[in-house]
Amino acid sequence: MKFSPPPVKTGLFAAACAALLFAFSAAFPIQALAQDAYPSRSITLVVPFPAGSGTDMSARLLAKDMTESLGQSVVVENRPGANGSLGAQIVMRAKPDGHTLLIGAAATNASNYAFYPGKLGYTPTSFDIVGGLGIVPLSLVVAGNAPWKNLADLIADAKKNPGKIACGSGTTTAQVACEIFMLRAGISVLNVPYKGTPPAMTDLAGGQVQFVFADGTSAAPLVEQKRLRVLATAASKRAPYWPEVPTFIELGMTDLEISAWSAVFVPAGTPAAIQQRLNAVIRRSIESPESVASRQRTGSLAMSYTLDEARRFVSGEIERWARFVKESGVKLE
Repeated sequence: MKFSPPPVKTGLFAAACAALLFAFSAAFPIQALAQDAYPSRSITLVVPFPAGSGTDMSARLLAKDMTESLGQSVVVENRPGANGSLGAQIVMRAKPDGHTLLIGAAATNASNYAFYPGKLGYTPTSFDIVGGLGIVPLSLVVAGNAPWKNLADLIADAKKNPGKIACGSGTTTAQVACEIFMLRAGISVLNVPYKGTPPAMTDLAGGQVQFVFADGTSAAPLVEQKRLRVLATAASKRAPYWPEVPTFIELGMTDLEISAWSAVFVPAGTPAAIQQRLNAVIRRSIESPESVASRQRTGSLAMSYTLDEARRFVSGEIERWARFVKESGVKLE
């Protein structure tokens, strides 16, 4: 007897194929279509500090470049308060679709975790970093007429006269830097807090304090006027604007690396494809002639990082600040 296969019920077969095709398209092409549609509306860059700050200026330049690259308006929204944590909380609660970004900083996304453990309303896992902007290492500066020719001279004098030399600290970052420097150098100096770097620099030039940890942006004008001198920089390599100044690492303080920096973060859960696109746009902005010229004026160094490089950077900063805050004993209310 000759065997004949049963007839194919074409209607059922077609329906099954259609169902499989729909399932496949639901898993893949829809996500691609969502990415192709990004951004679908205006983007907000939340700056957790006041207008006019260094972080704010970086955000406004980025907003201009992003508007041109993405074809949607990008606006800057300043939401200062609680050392940056109020603005960070706003972004954390935003929909993770790439339309609300945080212009974070060393405070909001590194040192705050150590200063306010469990009290911020957000954690490192609340955000994904999508790109760096600029980094400004702190430097130890003294008055232009100070008797010390180099850092070794300052340390030797401090050891001979414990408690007689004063360090002016205009920020929490500078306060920690001063304490870590004392520990590494084996000296005891007065750590005098100020409400900002400018008044600390004024008193330094006037002789009320003997050295200050300041960022290059604040110190550069007075250094150019010969009113201040730079003895060392807390960076991994020498600053291009002060190539003659050694780093603390070169001088034997291997982990004294403290910088002010800004970077771009999105709420955790933002699609990987959107993160990649944002990273490409941010890096393009950092490398633009206008951005390069701006950094040259402010003493900021480029953070043109890939996503992996950016993640490693911020992870290292969180670990470093946890260690430094614990060692320094500095506490904030």
